[in-house]
Amino acid sequence: MKNIRIKKAFVTAIALSGVILNAMYGASLLSKFFDPQSESAIREILISAIILEFSWALLLLWVAIKPFAGRHILLFTVIPVLSGNFMHSFSQHIDSTLSYGALVSNSIFGLFYAGLYVVAYHLVKTDAIKALPTEN
Repeated sequence: MKNIRIKKAFVTAIALSGVILNAMYGASLLSKFFDPQSESAIREILISAIILEFSWALLLLWVAIKPFAGRHILLFTVIPVLSGNFMHSFSQHIDSTLSYGALVSNSIFGLFYAGLYVVAYHLVKTDAIKALPTEN
């Protein structure tokens, strides 16, 4: 039983880190949305981004609360983590604010962070059936 608690704590921590990250990005985008200097076309793009950030934060919050039921969200999270990390790095590189070394190290961090989600999924996957309520 103790082993399941440790696994659940790890998964909860990973999911909560995603909640915090997505909520911070969503809040940052929301502030840009209300910036009077933002153009109408930019605000239209921001609408989708804001909704997606806060929606993903809510999905990960659900995983943090019910890790065995929401474990598949952990796998789905790998795609936006990796693609967002690579796009953000590439954008900074295009703007000449990120060197090749920083681009590589940022990408390695993104791979590591995405890997934590995969590990968390596998931790709860092995105990998911045991955690489900049994019918008597």
